[in-house]
Amino acid sequence: MLGFVTSLPHPVNCASYDRRCELLGDTLRSILGQTDPDLCVVIVANEPPVGGHLPDDPRVEIVLVDFPPPHKPEGTPVITDAMYADKGGKLSVGTAAARRRGADYIMWVDSDDFVTNRLAGFVRREAGANGWYSDAGFFHVQGSRTVTPVEHDFHQRNGSTHVLRADLTGVPETIEPTMTRPEVIEAVGSKRVRSIMGDHKWIVAYFADLGTRLAPLPFPAAIWEIGTGENFSRILKAAGSSRPVAGAISAEYGLPVPSRLDDARSRVDGVRARVARKLSTRKESLEELRARI
Repeated sequence: MLGFVTSLPHPVNCASYDRRCELLGDTLRSILGQTDPDLCVVIVANEPPVGGHLPDDPRVEIVLVDFPPPHKPEGTPVITDAMYADKGGKLSVGTAAARRRGADYIMWVDSDDFVTNRLAGFVRREAGANGWYSDAGFFHVQGSRTVTPVEHDFHQRNGSTHVLRADLTGVPETIEPTMTRPEVIEAVGSKRVRSIMGDHKWIVAYFADLGTRLAPLPFPAAIWEIGTGENFSRILKAAGSSRPVAGAISAEYGLPVPSRLDDARSRVDGVRARVARKLSTRKESLEELRARI
């Protein structure tokens, strides 16, 4: 069985916790659209999801932890080591819960992405392998009627891109949600928590060094939803060719087809955000120059 594990940031780290839960609801509907229904989903959060956005499905489990917020952002959020530790600690708790439910493989998923419906069936057919990573994927700017393919190194940029045999995660089933974040980090190991579950860029190299190489998935695993107002990456747009959401993409990844009005709004919002970013960058440069004079 494939266990999907995701987490929500602490409410103080969200621009809107209700909005973040709405995005999570879209992600869950995408996950639950697997062609093979043998799966479980574990969500780890500080507070119960709000707004009634989540689908009601017995395969979904919500686990609550009492971790303090890693920091309270001022202005635009910035990813910090403390945030990697928070995310990694939550995914550790969720991984242990998924293993207790019988998951043989674990996929860590960001709570605002969309995943292909082929994953659970693929894992069942290929059972026994170490795991896989998604070299290719898609960007989607929220509201847009197209996605942008990323041909290589998608797993270096997005967190919904690795599937691991459960025993290779290094997370024992004894990890409990009642544990503190430092206790979880001590039990699992700081490197695994921060650099593997918290910061996904190192996963492929890490397991290669251990002699348990991961193989590339034969299909793109995920769509990275950007421009939501909740992205810590601060990416505003994706460059390259595009493919329509309507049709094969929507059917496989569970991404709803935006209306033409939403598409137009997305374009306008993108231009505004890019202009604001440039103005902010210029202001910071001027302030740095004045400080040197």
